[in-house]
Amino acid sequence: MEKEDAALQWDINSSQLKIRESKVVMIPISKLNPHPDNRPLGTSEEKIEQLKVIISNMGFDSSHPLVIRPYSQGYQIIEGEHRFKAAKTLGYLDLPCVVRELTDTEALIQLVLGNIQSESKPLEIGLNALKVVQREGTYSVSEYAKRLGAGETTVRRYMNASEAYQFIKNQLPEGTALLDEVYKLEEIHRCPQSDWLWLHDLVIKKSLSKNQVIEISQAIREIKTDKPEVYALFDFMKLRQEIAQNILSGNRQMGNVYKELIQTIENSHESLDSQITAYEYNVLNDEIQTEDVYLKNWFIDNLKELKALTKQSVLEIYKDALQLKRNSSKEEAERTAAYFQDKKNAKEREEQERLEREMRQVKPGEWWMLGQHRLYCGDGGEAAFFEKIPSQVAFAYLNPPSLVETNTATGQKAWLLDYFIQKSEIVVATPPLEALQYFFRLSQMPYQWSLSAHLNLKKGEGGLGSWVYAAVFSPKSIHTQTKDTWKIDASDLQGNRTQDLLEHLVESFSRTQEVVVDAYAGLGALFMIAEAQHRICYGAEKDPALCKEILEKWEESTGEKAKKMP
Repeated sequence: MEKEDAALQWDINSSQLKIRESKVVMIPISKLNPHPDNRPLGTSEEKIEQLKVIISNMGFDSSHPLVIRPYSQGYQIIEGEHRFKAAKTLGYLDLPCVVRELTDTEALIQLVLGNIQSESKPLEIGLNALKVVQREGTYSVSEYAKRLGAGETTVRRYMNASEAYQFIKNQLPEGTALLDEVYKLEEIHRCPQSDWLWLHDLVIKKSLSKNQVIEISQAIREIKTDKPEVYALFDFMKLRQEIAQNILSGNRQMGNVYKELIQTIENSHESLDSQITAYEYNVLNDEIQTEDVYLKNWFIDNLKELKALTKQSVLEIYKDALQLKRNSSKEEAERTAAYFQDKKNAKEREEQERLEREMRQVKPGEWWMLGQHRLYCGDGGEAAFFEKIPSQVAFAYLNPPSLVETNTATGQKAWLLDYFIQKSEIVVATPPLEALQYFFRLSQMPYQWSLSAHLNLKKGEGGLGSWVYAAVFSPKSIHTQTKDTWKIDASDLQGNRTQDLLEHLVESFSRTQEVVVDAYAGLGALFMIAEAQHRICYGAEKDPALCKEILEKWEESTGEKAKKMP
C-alpha cells in the first residue's frame, strides 16, 4: 500500500514538472562576446586558470555548452563566460552553444540564474536586480525575487547594498579598493547619502568589523533634523565624522551629547512664536513705536553668533527670546514712556537720548524724515530713490562719484542719469573737466547754460581741481540774469568746496517750499541749505555712516528729531 501511494504521488508531481530541451550547435568563437553586465565585480582569473587545466586535460565538455543569444552581428554570452575565456586562451575556434531568443530584460535575469547556485555573489545579484527593476518598470522587486527563488527582503537588502556600491564607485578614481561585503554596504546605505563616501573610506582604512560598522551607522543616523533653520547651524557631515572617530576611540557618549543638543534647539525653536509685535518707547521721537519681530528667526540668528553651541548656551538664548517677548509688550512700553515723560526723570531721559543717538543705525534701503526733508540711504541712481521723489522738482543736483560708467559687457561708456529731467524743471550736473568730452557726447538732456566757479585753494592746490564746472539742462529756456562765474573761498571748507555753488543754485533755480534734489548728498550740505532757505530737500547717500552724520547735523541745527519712515 505504501509503495502504491508513493507511485501515485510521483505521478501527480511529475505532471507539474517541466523539462526544457536544448539543441547544441557549434558557433565560431569569433562571433561570441561577453554580456557587458555580467560579473560586475569582475571575472575570476583563478577560476579561468582552473578551467584551462581541466579543458586541456579532458577537452571542452559539450554537455556543458555556453548559453548565448543573438545580438547585433553575432552572439552575446549569457552563461559560461569563464569557460569561454579559458577556451579562447587555449586556441579553440568553435564552441558548443545553446542559442536562445531573449529580451534585454530576460537576458539580465538569466545572467544571475545561470550561476546562482555556485558563483553569483550577493552584491552581483543586487546589481543585477537594480538593472532589471529599473528597466522600464517590467519587474517589481517581488517578481524578481520569485524568479530567483529568493526572499523579497533578501533581494531588497542586496539592492540597497548595490546602490551604495554604485554611488561610491562612481565617485572614486578607477582602480580604488571597494567594499563588496553586502552587510557593511547595507549599513552604509542606511546613512544619509552625503556620508556614504567618507564612511566607506573609514571602513576600508580601519578594516572595520561588521559590529563596528553597525554601531557607527546607528549613532550617526540619529544626528539629524528636519528643520532647515536648525540644519543651517551645523556642518552635519563633520559632526557625524567626529562621532564616528570618537566611537573608534572608545568614547561612545559624543553621539548622545549632539543628539540632545539638536533636540534642545528643535524644542526651543518650536515653542517660540513665529512673529510678535514689539512695542518700544522711542525717547528721541517721544512715541511708542511698533515693529514686527520674527522671534524664531531671532533665536536662530543669535545661535549663529555663538562661538560654541552647547545645551547651556542654547537655553540661555531661548531664555533671552522669552524675555524679549515679555519686554516688548504694549504695557511695558507705556510704563517706560510714563517714566521718561515724568519731569523728575529729566536727567535719565537726557542720558537715554544720548545713548539712543549713539546706538542709532541707518541701514541701506531706509528712508528717513528730517522734518519736511527726505533722506534715502542708497545710491541716488537707483530706481528706489527716483520713484519716491515728487513728480515736480524745481531742480536736481547730480554729482555722482563717476559721471561716466563703462558697460562691462560691451565696453561702451554711458551716462545713466538723464531720466532726472523727467521730473526736474532744471538739472544741474558737475562733471569733472577731464570728463566733459564723454559727458556732453553721451547725455541727451537739453543743454541750456553753464556756470563755473574758481576755488581759492590753499597754496599748492591748483590745476584742474581748482575749478568747479556746472552744466545746466532744462526743456524750457531759463533766465540768465544770475552770474555764471565767480570765485569761492574754499581754503577752510574742509573738502565741501561746492557749498557756495549749492547756495547759488538754490537761490537761482528754486523758490520757497519747492523741492530740490541732491542725488549724491555726501556730507549733506544741500539739506542744511534747503533748511535755511525754506526749501524741501530729497537726498540720497549710500554710505550709512554719512547718512547718520547728516541726521545728526540736521538735528543739532534744528533741535528737531529725525524719524525713520515705515
